Amino acid sequence: MPSSMRGAHMSNTVFLILSISPLALILVIIAAQRANAVDDAYTGEVTERWVSSSTGTYGTTTRCMMRIRTDQGRELAVQVDGRTYQALDIGDRVVKAPGTRWPVRSE
Repeated sequence: MPSSMRGAHMSNTVFLILSISPLALILVIIAAQRANAVDDAYTGEVTERWVSSSTGTYGTTTRCMMRIRTDQGRELAVQVDGRTYQALDIGDRVVKAPGTRWPVRSE
C-alpha cells in the first residue's frame, strides 16, 4: 500500500474513533446512572407526583414522576413506570430496596 494511502486510511480511522467516542461515553454514563438507580435504597414519603409529556420524532413520550422525601431528608425526583405511578399517591410511605427498579408502598 503506498504511503499516501496509508496516511489517508489512518486519518479516516482516527476520524471514526473521534466521532464515535462521545457517543460511547454518553452510553456508558447512562448505563452507570441506571445501575446506580437500581442499586439505590431508601425509605420515605411521596410528596408530589406529576406526568409530563413531550412530542418528538417518534411521537409523544410520557414520563411519570414522583418526588420522594427520604427519611434522611433527601429530596428525590424519581421517574417511575405507569403501574407504580397508579399504585402510589401523595402521602404514601415507600421503600426502595437495592436491586429493585421502583419504590413500593411500605408495609
